[in-house]
Amino acid sequence: MIKELSKNLAKYDKTNRNLKIAIVRSNYHLDLTKSLESSCKEYLIASGIEEKNIQTFEVPGSWEIPLIAKNIASSKEFNGIITLGIIIKGETYHFEILANECSRALMNISLEFNIPITFEVLATYNLKQAKKRSKGKYNKGAEAARSLLETIESLSKL
Repeated sequence: MIKELSKNLAKYDKTNRNLKIAIVRSNYHLDLTKSLESSCKEYLIASGIEEKNIQTFEVPGSWEIPLIAKNIASSKEFNGIITLGIIIKGETYHFEILANECSRALMNISLEFNIPITFEVLATYNLKQAKKRSKGKYNKGAEAARSLLETIESLSKL
């Protein structure tokens, strides 16, 4: 996956080295979110960001991600935030509430603090879909990193 996404890494030069990136990772479905985080970090480091400039903040579940993201954004210490979580549909409306409110809150935080926030809080209908998107070839962690870097680059041109 990193190989496929890294075809465009040449455009990232040493200016990435000093970027500070925050990752907010849910501990719910920990094996899957850790896989997302690993792929994400691998891509960031391959893009020239120093490992010491990548900091992970752990939260119990996806519901808590926006609160931590807001505090990170308000600190103005980071150039961007990557959010990682897994929400799997159950038998109740809880799935929709979590997915909708988490995404809405993160968009509001991004706009309020003018900081890019990549949203990879995967809302899936079953565990099989969650595994497919968080492990192996289709790991969305690397995509989250790529999207964040491209957004930071676009913002730097304004």
